[in-house]
Amino acid sequence: MPITLTLVALLGLLYLTFGIYVGVMRARTNTLLGPGEDPRLMRAIRAHGNLAEWAPIAVLLIAGMEYAGAGYGMLAGLAGAYALARLFHGIGLIREDKKPHPLRAVGAFTNIVVVLWGSVYLIWNSNLI
Repeated sequence: MPITLTLVALLGLLYLTFGIYVGVMRARTNTLLGPGEDPRLMRAIRAHGNLAEWAPIAVLLIAGMEYAGAGYGMLAGLAGAYALARLFHGIGLIREDKKPHPLRAVGAFTNIVVVLWGSVYLIWNSNLI
C-alpha cells in the first residue's frame, strides 16, 4: 500500500505543521485554552481540526481502493489531489481575513470530490449494486 502510506506520511507532516502553528498562535495571543478572542487563533485551530476531521475517511477510502486493486494512476492522482486539497484549505483558512480566501474553496471542493470519488468507487466495485 505504498500510495496510502505516502499519503498518510504527507498528511502527518501537514497535521504536525498545523498543530505547531496553533501552538505558536497560542503563545502570540497568550491563550492557553480554547480559541480566545483572536480570530487568527480560531482560524489556525480550525485548519488543524478540519484536517483531523476529514483526513481519516479519505485515507480509509484511498486505502480501500488500493486494497481493491484500483489503478496506480487513479490512486496517485486522488492521493496527490487530497494532500494538496488539505494544504490549500488550511492555508486558505489561516490566511483568510474579512472575506473567504480562494484556496480555502479550492481545497474544500477537492476534498469533497476525492471523498465522493472514493465512496462511489468502492460501492460500485463491492458488487453490492
